[in-house]
Order: sequence, then C-alpha cells, then structure tokens
Amino acid sequence: MARLFVFGIGGTGSRVIKSLTMLLSAGIKPGKFDEVIPIIIDPHKDLQELNDCKRLIRLYSQINEQTYGENSKISEGFFRTKVTTLKSASTDKSLKDDIDFDEKSNESFGDFINKGRIKRISPTTLDLLSLLYSEKNFSQPLKVGFKGNPHMGSLVLNSLFGGRAFSTFKSVFGKEDRIFIISSVFGGTGAAGFPLLLKNFRQSDNPAIRDCQIGALSVLPYFKLKEAKETSDIDSNDFMTKTKSALTYYNNPDFTKQYNSLYYIADPDGQTEGYENNEEKQPNKAHLVELLGAISIIHFAENNNQREGDVKEYCLGGNVQGINFRNIGNTTRDLVKSKLTSLHLFSKIHTDIKENYKSISFCKANNFSANFFQNEFFTDEEYGLETFFNEFYNKWISELESNQRSFIPFNLKVNKSFNHLVIGNESDNNFWDGYFTRPIDKSDLLNRISKTTVNKEVRLLKDSFKNCQYLTMCWQGSTKFVQTNFNAQENGKL
Repeated sequence: MARLFVFGIGGTGSRVIKSLTMLLSAGIKPGKFDEVIPIIIDPHKDLQELNDCKRLIRLYSQINEQTYGENSKISEGFFRTKVTTLKSASTDKSLKDDIDFDEKSNESFGDFINKGRIKRISPTTLDLLSLLYSEKNFSQPLKVGFKGNPHMGSLVLNSLFGGRAFSTFKSVFGKEDRIFIISSVFGGTGAAGFPLLLKNFRQSDNPAIRDCQIGALSVLPYFKLKEAKETSDIDSNDFMTKTKSALTYYNNPDFTKQYNSLYYIADPDGQTEGYENNEEKQPNKAHLVELLGAISIIHFAENNNQREGDVKEYCLGGNVQGINFRNIGNTTRDLVKSKLTSLHLFSKIHTDIKENYKSISFCKANNFSANFFQNEFFTDEEYGLETFFNEFYNKWISELESNQRSFIPFNLKVNKSFNHLVIGNESDNNFWDGYFTRPIDKSDLLNRISKTTVNKEVRLLKDSFKNCQYLTMCWQGSTKFVQTNFNAQENGKL
C-alpha cells in the first residue's frame, strides 16, 4: 500500500494541510496513494491554528475509520482516503500519539545552544555567535517559534533528525511511498526547515527515502500584516526581501537536483487590508492560496515518473478579487468542482435528513432511524460528523469567501433552492434561467439519493457499518445530482 508523507512546516504548513484535509473529505483522491500521513513541524505549540489543524486531522481519521474500517473494496466516497499518524504507521506504540514531531521546548534559544557553557569554555566562540545572533535571539523562547529568523530555525530544527520521531519515520518508509514538503519562504520555520529536510532525505541511510520522489510547495508572500500596536518581531514589509534571499539559494543547481517537483505560489497584491499583527494568535483566515497549495499535493500524487528539478507555477484565469470556479482554470475546476459541490450539498442536506427521517423513503428502507442519527458517529462533540461540518467545514468555506483574495464557489445564503448555488456555473449566464428551467431544491436532491443503488459490497455490510451505507448513498446521490444539474465532470485529473 503506497503512502504519501506530507511534511507541513510552520504556520503555512498547517494551513495547507487543513485545506488538503477538506479536499480529501470531499472524496478527492491523491492519485494511487491509499494513505496520507501528515507530519507537522512547528515549535509554536500554543498556536490555535496548529491545534485546530491537529484536531481536524484526528476528526477526519475517526470518521474514516468508523465509515470504512478495513474495507478496501469501497474505493470512493466522502472521507475515503485514510489519514493516519506516524505512530499508527509504526509498531512502536509508545511513540507519542500526535501528528507532529515532539520538538517542544520551554528553553530559550540561548539555553538550547548552551550559551553559558560556551561562554565558560570558549569566549571567542561566543563572540562569533554574537555576530550571528542578537541578545533578543538568545533570550527568545523556542515555544513561540522563530519569528521570521531562519538562522535560528536552521540550528534548532537540525536537532530533529537524531530524534525518535524521525528515526521512526525512517524505519516505516517504503519503496512505494513518496514525500511532499510544505513551507513558506518568508518566515523563519519554513525557510529553515525545507532545505534541511531535503538534505537529510537525500542523505538518508534508508535507500527508499534517499531515492524516492519528493515534491514540495514553496509559498511566497500572499498576505500582509498591519503595523503592530506594540513592538513586533514580524514585519510584512520584510517578506519580499526574505523571499528574494531564499529564492537565490533555491536556484542553486546543488539544491534543484534534490527534489523532483517544486511548486511555487504567491499573491503579494491580492490583500488590500492586512491581518492583525498578533504573534501569539496569528488569527489568519483560510485563504485561496492555501487551497491551491493543497491542490498541488494532489497534482504531485497523480503524476508518476517526475523529472528532477521540475518547477511549476500557478496562474489564475483573471486578476479579480472574487474568484469562483470560472477563474481557477479548467483542469483545477474539473478536479475540484464536482467533489467539493457534493460535499457542500451533503453539509446542507444532512440536518434535513436527520430531522425528517420518518418521511424520507431511503431512511425507512435502510432503517436509518432516530437511534441511528443519535449515535456518536454523528453527535460526538470531538469526533462526530456534525462537528466536522459545524466547526470546521462551514467555517473554512466562509473564511475563503471573506478573505482577500476571496474564493467564492458557492452562494452561502442558499439553503433550499439550488439553481444558483454554484457560482461560476455555466448556467449562471443564461438570461432565461429561472423562466423556463424548473427550480431544483432539496427535494430533488433527496429524490436523487433515494434512487441510489449502492454497490454490492455496501449492501452486504453488517449493521455495524450502517455509517458506510448512509455516507455512500449520500455520496453517490449528491455526485449524480451535481453531474446532472451543474455540468460538472467526475474523476477530473490534473
């Protein structure tokens, strides 16, 4: 079974992994890979965005496990791709049950390098270090990240490679597996971590790692920060300078031969009003760049025999603030539109099904009763399907719309009539639409689900797998509904 290991470095890494999880939730498959293993590297452990990302992945994993279990015969559906942790892939069950490397430290950077001992043993060495690092650098706690200082990040992150988690990764990586690395070039953690990971992978004593195909996403500036009310170590005016410095290194032939595909994405002019400059919280909304970055992971996973040092860039179909399905390009649209619309419809229809199950034919036929809809698979506050929609998906799709540059695939105010649900749909430009076209609504979607004939493997499942029966029927019904009404292609490929 081929696995895709996705290393998310820093805040940008977490944000792209969140969007990737949403794509997987919609049923978009990462090529031939049956399993995705996210590994997050970020010292800023108290950051809400990081903890939300980890919670989302655990939530996804629970839904996947409680829907499909080990049933490999069901190849498509919502939440179909398995997402697991490094611990789950290992036989070492004493490993920390987390999705990130355990590099948390309450030490300052000065304590980490043992500044006091260096001063006693070799004052000259300390003088040299003082040329490279300021006193503010020495006193900075590692647990708040590197605050745009890659020269600190390089030293600290290099310590990961002798640790237990990285040793576990080396031991479980197989010859069919691949690696994808997500990082930014304008921060401290990503800019430091990406070259270090590449170097260690290509010098690994595991030949499967040393010779595997490696893809990477390098995110250039795509947001701005307001001027901080108090002194801040992060200034978005410096982002482009840091980017130019990093790209100079990335253009080195010795560097380019270490990866197979490097994806670049940026949007330096899309945001007119900066985010709040809050180092502790970094409350950035979900962004189109992060979604397109997640799509680059799918593209890498779908393409075999990639060339060494191949560089790819992404361009929108127009320089407009409000992006919809028309603007993201044909191949991207064909991949995303059908599946994401189906997930969105499912988010709209599930509550109606639950509340009106007594009068819905497929609920009565399959014994989707009150007890069924009250089980923890749906209602658990931490790992329930409804938690996924209420706390994660709805928030994510809303933030994409309200951000700059915005991504507006759906009219979020539409709850009943679906004719104009999908923005950028071909029929939206039809003057006569609504005059001679019969309105489509939730009843049409319910009828489409009711007519769904699930495959034999699903029908033969025991009662304990009724979750799978329900999600499969909703998946197949909503997919057919989208194909019929929104001219969306199925199984689109990049």
